[in-house]
Amino acid sequence: MDLRWRLFGYVLGFALALLTAAAAWVGLALRDDVAEEMEASTRLVNVILALSAAETSRPEALQALIESGHLRHIALALERSSLEQAAPPAASGGLARLATLLIGERPIHERRVTLGDAVLVIRADASAEIREVLRDGLRSMATLLVFSLAMAAVAWLAAHRALRPVRALEQGLDRIGRGDGAVSLPPFRLREFASIALAIERLSADLAAARDNERALSRQLLELQERERRELARELHDEFGQALTAVNLSATYIERQAGRASPEQLQACARDIRQEASRMLGQVRTLLAQLRPHGLDGRQIVDALNDLVRGWRGRAPQIGIETEFPPTLPALPPQAGLALYRTLQEALTNVLRHSVASRVRLSLQTRGPAVELTVCDNGVGTVEAVRQRARGGMLGMRERAELAGGRCWLADAPGGGLQVRLSLPLASAA
Repeated sequence: MDLRWRLFGYVLGFALALLTAAAAWVGLALRDDVAEEMEASTRLVNVILALSAAETSRPEALQALIESGHLRHIALALERSSLEQAAPPAASGGLARLATLLIGERPIHERRVTLGDAVLVIRADASAEIREVLRDGLRSMATLLVFSLAMAAVAWLAAHRALRPVRALEQGLDRIGRGDGAVSLPPFRLREFASIALAIERLSADLAAARDNERALSRQLLELQERERRELARELHDEFGQALTAVNLSATYIERQAGRASPEQLQACARDIRQEASRMLGQVRTLLAQLRPHGLDGRQIVDALNDLVRGWRGRAPQIGIETEFPPTLPALPPQAGLALYRTLQEALTNVLRHSVASRVRLSLQTRGPAVELTVCDNGVGTVEAVRQRARGGMLGMRERAELAGGRCWLADAPGGGLQVRLSLPLASAA
């Protein structure tokens, strides 16, 4: 259910209940007013009948009728000529002062009826009308006050009840902030909160997957670092150890036999030393190229990429590698050049290990202020499959691209297979 419709239903239902109560209150007040009007009318009729009957010669009976209750809109008073009973005092109090203020200078009409030695004074009475207006006004204001307070209370209660799921959403966000993993929220009946809960759960799942990928990438980087150290140590031990041993033996022979050896023997030892030194120099260059290829910061990036492709052609001759590289590229920032080289290296490694491809096409082009690399194979990989089992290699390519100010993404190849695409800014754009 929509939150707006729920609040509308709450407020409308309570408003109808209040209107029903107000109608009942008005009905009760109307009943009392009718009863009072009928009583006043009955007293007025009794007075009229008393005036027309033979009891008019008895002022005491008429005085008793007058004092039995007030009449509406008129006031009766009995004045006697004798001194036994003085005329009734004028009306006083707040109601009388209000009547005087409202009437002002307008005259109050009265009629005087002679009844023997007494005079019946009949005059208009504004206090009765004022009393009725004030009473009705107070009832209306009391009804409005009760209605306003009740509507404010029901609005507060409706909002409190409708926004109760916010606490669960807040707790879910707090758990995401603490890194508690994937968050599961209870079902919500309101559509808005259900949508927010679904978005929070998706966010939680994405963050949990990102944290898992980050931990996997950290582990893979540590393993890669240790593996490179072991390979470097083995390379140094196997290659340089043997070469240095051979050089040491040749140098020792020259040292010991320098006075007795023939020139041909010394020349042979020197040749062995030179050959071993040349071989060690080649090994050093190979190791340095693996650790940090030369020319990635300048315009020699294409040469470094061609050297990398030649090395892969020698390692995997069963895969046909086609290149479409320009002769040169504009200058790249240092991070961009390294990201380009490592991305191509990692993409070719994935093709060799996972794609079961027979052909790979490499394309390098300049598009506006950026350079784009495309590695397209005809293997069995798809974007969905790679995303499901993506590990440190794919994450590493994306991280390098983002650090260089570019981006790296995957796409399905038109004829089947997978595309790895990389876009990096040139030095001027960066």
